[in-house]
Amino acid sequence: MNFGTSNSQRSFTDQALTFLTYGLGIGIAVLCVLPFLYMLSVVFRPSDQLWTVQLIPSSLTLTTLETSFSRVGDLLWNSVLISSGTMLVSLIIVIPSAYVFGRLDFKGKSTMFYLVLLIIMFPFVLLIIPIAESWFTLGLYNTVPGMWIAYQIFVAPFAIWVLRDYFAKLPLNLEESARIYGCTQFSAFRRVILPLAMPAIIAVAFLSFLVAWNDFLMGSMLTDGTGPRPAVVGLYLTIHGTSASVPWGLIMGETLIIGTPPTVLYLLARKSLSESFEVSE
Repeated sequence: MNFGTSNSQRSFTDQALTFLTYGLGIGIAVLCVLPFLYMLSVVFRPSDQLWTVQLIPSSLTLTTLETSFSRVGDLLWNSVLISSGTMLVSLIIVIPSAYVFGRLDFKGKSTMFYLVLLIIMFPFVLLIIPIAESWFTLGLYNTVPGMWIAYQIFVAPFAIWVLRDYFAKLPLNLEESARIYGCTQFSAFRRVILPLAMPAIIAVAFLSFLVAWNDFLMGSMLTDGTGPRPAVVGLYLTIHGTSASVPWGLIMGETLIIGTPPTVLYLLARKSLSESFEVSE
């Protein structure tokens, strides 16, 4: 009798825990999705309905979205150039570096690896003034290549850290097996290791793109109105513009336009991101 009562209590506790888990998950999902739905509602509603308390407007218009795109279209192209270049340059630097730290043994490897990681311990804001002064001196200020190089200071160490762990967890005898079949060290890396590490490489590429796309500090300090100013800085200028009233419709429209490319990239790279983090655990 006592045994049956204990099972009944355990079953009730399990059901209550499941109910709370689902309730908490649904609550968090609603909190995350609701601002996005409200942003869509504001973007597509007429200006005279901007302050009406309703999620679904009575009529729809593309005027706000068209005006927003006309304001940030050129800046959006700058962001594409800066983020894509940052991603490609980081892969050129990170893939061989992470392979060396993850798969090869040499004297001083650990010391060199932790020296590389040391840079990510510093906040961006502490280094931005020396970087800006150096970029003025080197002629890199207000240039797209200057932005690519500047982002490597923070992107490359973090990416090496992530990718090095992935390389290190691959079976140790893969290169030896490949060399038995006639591969050199480089061809074993290119034909065996690189394809196996592709999920982690895609994840690192996505994170590099995302850092450059969303960053405001570098974009505002290393460019001005005559250079490759990124879209995030344009959004900031819209928020803190000279207008006495805050243009909420334009802010929502520009936010939607700027947030769409990384969202699409995330959906395309979602499978590789999941595989990468599963193996890295």
